Formats: sequence, structure tokens, C-alpha cells
Amino acid sequence: MSMPSLKKEFPIISTYTYLNTPFTGVLSSSVQSKTNELEEDYRLRGSLFSNDYEDSIVEETRQLISEIYNAKVDAIGLLNNFSTGLNLILNGLPEESKVVLLAQDYPSVNLPVKSRNFKVFEVDINLKLYDNLKQKFAEVKPDFFIFSMTQYISGLQLDLKALNQLKEEFPEICFIADATQYCGSEAFDFGNSPFDVFGTSGYKWLNAGLGNAFFLLKPNFLETYHFRSIGSNSLTVKPEGKPRLSGFLEPGHYDVIAVARLKFALEFHYKTLGIEFIESKIKELSKQAKSEFLKLNLLDTDVVDQDSHQNIFSLKGEESHIDKLKDRGILSAFRGKRIRVGFQYFNTEKDLKTLLDALQKL
Repeated sequence: MSMPSLKKEFPIISTYTYLNTPFTGVLSSSVQSKTNELEEDYRLRGSLFSNDYEDSIVEETRQLISEIYNAKVDAIGLLNNFSTGLNLILNGLPEESKVVLLAQDYPSVNLPVKSRNFKVFEVDINLKLYDNLKQKFAEVKPDFFIFSMTQYISGLQLDLKALNQLKEEFPEICFIADATQYCGSEAFDFGNSPFDVFGTSGYKWLNAGLGNAFFLLKPNFLETYHFRSIGSNSLTVKPEGKPRLSGFLEPGHYDVIAVARLKFALEFHYKTLGIEFIESKIKELSKQAKSEFLKLNLLDTDVVDQDSHQNIFSLKGEESHIDKLKDRGILSAFRGKRIRVGFQYFNTEKDLKTLLDALQKL
């Protein structure tokens, strides 16, 4: 199969220098076309569409996720967004549990934890992050470490090797990861990862649009805790079957069109383009970008070091600069009082040059 034209798949990249995937990814034309066909079928046939497609779309999507990420099929939850899933999981964890968070993490990670009766301990993100985590783990012996794999402001991507070492040293701590800014940017094997729970919304790096998300869970985690959220859809057979392992994440009807869009986007991402192509494109351009940003003293070197990989960058700047960049055709966001940009596989060296030229004229 020949590589599709990315300019045809993503028309916006012909109009703008699109560096705003950390805010929202862009639907490909191929995915949108397939989704439109399904929506029209649903509009025309109603319940006949549901009878023909609901079960098969959900199961095919689950199978695909299982195959891509090496996860157990019956330990995958399909839902509308990451935040809903995290809240449903937290509802099932014992009160007074000890939880370690990263102080500067995404509000949708930290706020739900802090709003419950957990004992919360925070670790600052700096160049000694893994030493700080090790020290905190040894000191407070937490039950859970809940964190974003890629930090939404600084762009710091946590190192899998370092996380594996921490998990080996503290196997009793459950690692619950928000992967919304990470999943799809590089190859990932959940079965051999340090994570007990790995959840992501689909609308950023997977370019799957809004309204879909998935959680991968280790069977041991599901068997250890008692999750109370339930509905007819949580059962093996409606309305009187036994509860499914991951059914607590799926109490009600699926948005079948949103799930199908996730399926189409995963196929485009992992089958049509291939994760090797995506990962190499992102890493190559991000490495060049980091080198240039360091030369211009635009990065916070108290948080990110020279050698770590990241594809999201937090650059020195003012809020007014976002509009100035937009006027030059560059889309970015203002987060944590800095300019945030991210490099996706459809970005090019020309995009980087356009950004660097614009930054030096601000």
C-alpha cells in the first residue's frame, strides 16, 4: 500500500503551520469519509443500523486495541473521554489510600484525586524527578502513583525505562497513567509496561476526534478492587448476565459512531501509516526543534534536560504572542504562561523554520 498524501488527508496543513496537536488533533479525510458513511447509514436505517453494527464495531475496536497495545481484550474499557474513566476508577479505590501525584500535572488528573478522601503526596517536576519519586515512594509507601505520561505544560515525557525501574523496586504501588498526550506518538506495549492502568482520549495524537477514549487495565488490578459503577451495558449479557471485568467503565450505551471513528483512526495510524513511520518522523523533527530551542534559550532547563525526548515544547513568550503567531499562520496555545507547540508526524522541517523565524521576530 502506498503512503497517502498527508496534505490531502489534513488540508489544514496547507493553510496553517499546525503545531497545536497538544490542544486538539486533526481528523484525516479518510477517517472522516468512513465516519460520514456510517452516520448516513444510521440516519437512514435507525435500529436496523444498530442491529447490524453496534456489537461488531465495539468488538472490532476492542480487538484492534488489544492487538496494537498488547492488552487483554476483556480488560479494555471504551468510553467518551479520559476524565470520565479516571473518575470511575477512583470511585472504586479504597478511601484513605495514599496517592502520589506530580505537582504540576494536568488538572483532570490531580483534581479528581484531591476531591476524594485520599492521602495525597505531591512531587515537584524537576531534573531529579526519578530520585524524588524514589525517595517519596520509600518514605510514604503509597498505594497509587497517578500521573500523565507526557506533561501538558512542559512537554516532559516520562522515561519508560526509569518508570520500569521504579515499578521493579516498588511492585506493590499501582501505576495509573494518563496517556492522552502520549498515546500514538511512539510504539507502546502495555502488557510489558510498568502501568496497571493506561488511559487516553482519542482526540489528540491519535487524530480520532472528540467523544472517544479507551482504558487498558491489568487483570490483577481489576480483580483487586471493587468497582461500583454499573449498568445494563456492564453485563456479559443484557439484562441479566454477570458483570464484565471492565464493565464498570461502560455502564451505558456506546456512542457507536465515536467508537467507529476511533477504530478508523487507529487503522489509519497503525495500519495505513504505521507506528514506525510516525515515531521516526516525530522524533527526528522534535530532536532538531529541541536543539534550536535550547540555542535560543526558550526552554525551562530546570524541568527538561538536553538529552530527554519530547515532542511538546513549552517556550518563553507572552499570551499576546499566540495571536501574533496565528497572524503568521502558526497555530499554538498558551499554557502555564508559556507558548506550547507540538510536532506531529505531518509536520516538516519547513514548519520548524517558519516557527523559528516568527519567534525571532516577536
